[in-house]
Amino acid sequence: MNEIAMTPSQQHETDFYRWTQDQAAQLRALPRSFTRLDIDNLAEEIEDMGRSEIREISSLLRQTLAHLIKIAFDGSAPSVAHWVEEASGFQGDAVLAVSPGLRQRLDLTKIWVVARRNAADALAEHGVQVPALPDECPLTLDQLLDAGFSPRKAAAAMTESAEGRGLDESRNGRR
Repeated sequence: MNEIAMTPSQQHETDFYRWTQDQAAQLRALPRSFTRLDIDNLAEEIEDMGRSEIREISSLLRQTLAHLIKIAFDGSAPSVAHWVEEASGFQGDAVLAVSPGLRQRLDLTKIWVVARRNAADALAEHGVQVPALPDECPLTLDQLLDAGFSPRKAAAAMTESAEGRGLDESRNGRR
């Protein structure tokens, strides 16, 4: 695999998260008797830099999803154009910040649950009720991180996911 042949400098540039984990492991492998470095704390700090990357991208995706929900369920609000711009900006920042090592560490289900709650709370302040949304995000991570992402199309997927859920629940209620 190409990643094995990468130098630490190359890995730092292409997959920062993986670089932080590798560097922390290498620090911990150093013999303690020949150095005055605070190896354990240095390794922990480097690992935390990688974890902060995960938090940053998770936050950008949460904000993107919350804006999509607001667009989908309060489409006539004066703020829609602003929400579209912000969703596009948050999503674009996530695309630029993500790396292969981070993608596999993102918990889309958890991000979705928080985004749903954030959007429902914000819309409730304006008297807008969000319909029941699915437990799983209606968009995949690949769709959310696609460079050709369209907030309007993604918001339409939110609407469809709620409509599909409503149909399923009403069908189940009749049986």
